[in-house]
Amino acid sequence: MSNNQRDDIEKLYKEMYHSMLAYAQKSLNGRILAEEAVQDTFRIACAKAENLLSCPNPKGWLLNTLKHVIRNIIRNRAYLNHLVIASLDFDENISHEKEYIDDIEIDLLFSDLADNEDYKLIKKIALDKCTILEVAEEIGISVEACHKRVQRARKRLKKQI
Repeated sequence: MSNNQRDDIEKLYKEMYHSMLAYAQKSLNGRILAEEAVQDTFRIACAKAENLLSCPNPKGWLLNTLKHVIRNIIRNRAYLNHLVIASLDFDENISHEKEYIDDIEIDLLFSDLADNEDYKLIKKIALDKCTILEVAEEIGISVEACHKRVQRARKRLKKQI
């Protein structure tokens, strides 16, 4: 990328950042994901600087790119929600192979739940594939008490998600 392109993109960044952030925040219902979406949009703009700057309407190009980035974030989040809900219905006593989730940072996508104890408990069982016995030993409670906590956590998280 040339210095002129970098300067032009920097000018667009300064001019458009706050309006793009507001749009993304409204669409994604959260500042963290919105900032990520806007940053990703400008990462794409830098990678495709020639396309952006040769376009007759670079601001429109950026907004369309932001819309696509937001759509991808929503799609990935829906996929992860589906995984979590589907895994809530698995029998904890059956061992499952660990699934690979295309380098998506789950805690970032579920940042609104990351500090939630229910989320941490379900994550250990559903995504980390720990057994109830392993989690009970880690927490220092009986298997029955852990099983009951998991049941309650499932109900609360299903309502939140």
